[in-house]
Amino acid sequence: MAAGVQESFSELPPDRGAWEALFTSAAEHNLLGFSFPVVDGLHDTVEIPLSVYSRWAMAAEKIRERNESQKEACRRISERFAEHGYRSCILKGQAAARLYPDAGLRHSGDIDIWLEGDRDAVVAFLKQRFPVHKTVYHHCDVRMLKDTGVEVHFTPSWMNSPFGNRRLQRWFAKNAGEQFSHFDEGLGFCVPTLRFDAVYMLIHIYRHVLEEGIGLRQLIDYFYVLRHLDSASRAAAASDLKYLHMDSFAASVMYVMRAVLDMDEALLLCPPDPAGGAFLLDEIMRSGNFGRCDPRNSHGEDEGVVAHGRRKVSRGMRYLLHYPSEVLWMPFYMCWQYFWRKRHNYLYKGR
Repeated sequence: MAAGVQESFSELPPDRGAWEALFTSAAEHNLLGFSFPVVDGLHDTVEIPLSVYSRWAMAAEKIRERNESQKEACRRISERFAEHGYRSCILKGQAAARLYPDAGLRHSGDIDIWLEGDRDAVVAFLKQRFPVHKTVYHHCDVRMLKDTGVEVHFTPSWMNSPFGNRRLQRWFAKNAGEQFSHFDEGLGFCVPTLRFDAVYMLIHIYRHVLEEGIGLRQLIDYFYVLRHLDSASRAAAASDLKYLHMDSFAASVMYVMRAVLDMDEALLLCPPDPAGGAFLLDEIMRSGNFGRCDPRNSHGEDEGVVAHGRRKVSRGMRYLLHYPSEVLWMPFYMCWQYFWRKRHNYLYKGR
């Protein structure tokens, strides 16, 4: 209903408990803002418990306020980098929100900005001006804003497999110039093209499934990318995903698009895979937003490097039959990145 593909509930929540469960589920997937127009529209004709409706309304208002603040922050950050000669592009977040019917109701998280330039030069530039808390292969965490995290990306994403990663980085490099010049006048900063997002955002979903879990919010983002794609871009994105060996995972995501959002088959990138898609949907519903509701991700705050690695590999083994290459390469990538960070003096706080 919130996505505009269904006009009414197939079955109304029968009591307060069911409404509470619906609210909780929407909250776990960061969809309170996105779904609020439906609840608000029903409020005059359906008996919704006041405590549920009021919390939903307050959450939606806070989300709208935060979106306004983040949009302005994205503009300022982009302009600041441009003043120092760095072209940039805002990934996900406010870039994804522009595709929604009401951009202000998409639940926003951290700001992800892709910066053009050599990694070492970018890190050195950032350290001169801001606290840099953690640097890994594809991004660094930078304290640029008081109440919002900022991830400065050297590359949008990665693969555990060195062969898959080489292919992916070539694709990013080939498409980088267009993203750094794709300026949105209404937002005041550069955003990815729809064709780029049709590939990149699917890879983002893939990475989070493997690393910690993914919720429905990221699938809603992807839903709107697919709805806005023209036929030529759709065919090009499908070809790119096949080149990146991501066509199998894409078929699983297409199943979720059909099962959850009843997406028109003409808008899908490829035929859905019912088996892989059912597995993926189960993982999505177990995980909640970025795996925060999945008890299988629980760990202590003082978790060490070895324990962290053991937990990630153990978690990754659940996906061995579905995503064998990335799972088998995971321990090797983790070891490589540890020594890579050590060699570049990135292991320590502020480095």
